[in-house]
Amino acid sequence: MAITKYKVIQKNLEAVINYAKNGEKTEHGILVSGINCLPENAYTEMMLVKKNFHKEDGRLGYHFIQSFKGKEVSAEECNDIGMELANNLWGDKYQVLVCTHIDKDNVHNHIILNSVSFIDGSKYHNSNVELALLRETNDDLCIKYGLSVVETDKANREDKIAESRIANYNRNSGKMELIKKNIDEAIENAVKYQDFVDELGYKGYIVKKSNNSISISTPYFNRNIRIARTFGEDYTFENIKHRIYYNDYRFKNDSNKIYKVKVYDGIKINSELLKISHFYRLYVHFLYVLGKLPPKIHYEERTPEYYKEIDKFNKLCDELSLISSKDLKSIEDTQNLRTQYLEEITPLKAQKEIYMKLYNKTDNAADKTILKARINILNEDIERLNKKIQTCKRIINKAEKGEKEDWIIQKRFQDNKERSEKENAKNKDRKKTR
Repeated sequence: MAITKYKVIQKNLEAVINYAKNGEKTEHGILVSGINCLPENAYTEMMLVKKNFHKEDGRLGYHFIQSFKGKEVSAEECNDIGMELANNLWGDKYQVLVCTHIDKDNVHNHIILNSVSFIDGSKYHNSNVELALLRETNDDLCIKYGLSVVETDKANREDKIAESRIANYNRNSGKMELIKKNIDEAIENAVKYQDFVDELGYKGYIVKKSNNSISISTPYFNRNIRIARTFGEDYTFENIKHRIYYNDYRFKNDSNKIYKVKVYDGIKINSELLKISHFYRLYVHFLYVLGKLPPKIHYEERTPEYYKEIDKFNKLCDELSLISSKDLKSIEDTQNLRTQYLEEITPLKAQKEIYMKLYNKTDNAADKTILKARINILNEDIERLNKKIQTCKRIINKAEKGEKEDWIIQKRFQDNKERSEKENAKNKDRKKTR
């Protein structure tokens, strides 16, 4: 039976890490493992991430304790379970240190989680939903390893999941309504996602994407706004892309119809300065208000065939990029790479199942919104790997087709050669008989 509890690390992160790594408790460091960091340099690497994203204050990390009663697990198995738990929950974005202590009657894990993601700098928040997921994942691992599980009444378990509130801005304020209006205009005018980012940039906004979530820096607030949390599900990354793609200019079924799309030209802004200077952001916004931005717009014609050719071209670029980056030299190399991607996608699908299970268990609307966002993130990762798997499949099919065509050509050449040799032999026999 595994029990988990946690503490927030507000200070002395190094001291907590040193305690967890204590050689007398971890068989001289043998039972210390790291995820996205080297165990011996865990503190240094975690602090480098914090410095990189300017988040060295506040919550420094989380200290989880995973304990097993009696002699249910060995020290090595305990460390493996702790690593699997940490990988499933945080391995895609965060640095984690897993230390197994054997100095007590029962072996247990000290799991140290860096509060700042090395991927996008986002801070981990251990909400009630996250705790519920931790317990759910922990229970699944206990079942997997044949350990006993603490049985709790479903209603009682759900009662422990307190209501998780979504960040709430005043949606009815003039500023928030204007921000929403600017976002909608950028979506309407965009041909692709980058156009959406650029147009908001001309209005003094900075767009940041993290998986399926989009946050923006505005001329009005010093803190970022997560637009999906503020304005609803229509403003997730995937839904914004969908809205851009299905704008009115998009082709329908008429292959001969010509569509006009907006193309931006003229003034450019300093995107790097826009990221670091609130004053410059405000200045750019004033330029927009005064009509100096965005730059001039002209229209270019597009047809459905154009988009089809673009799709073919993009697929070809994906294939060439994969061959080059992975140094693929044979069909076997490509098949092995495809197998690797299939292995990577399996745990993501398993993690998604855990989130889906938790999503179906709770009736809380706020919790469902958060869980749905996490599921969307996993869907995005799964989609990315599926794209690579399909690219591998296309490469293999083309290579096999090429080999088949080469074989046919060689076979025809060989048949023609044999036929020619037979004809020559017959002609020689005829000359002899004469």
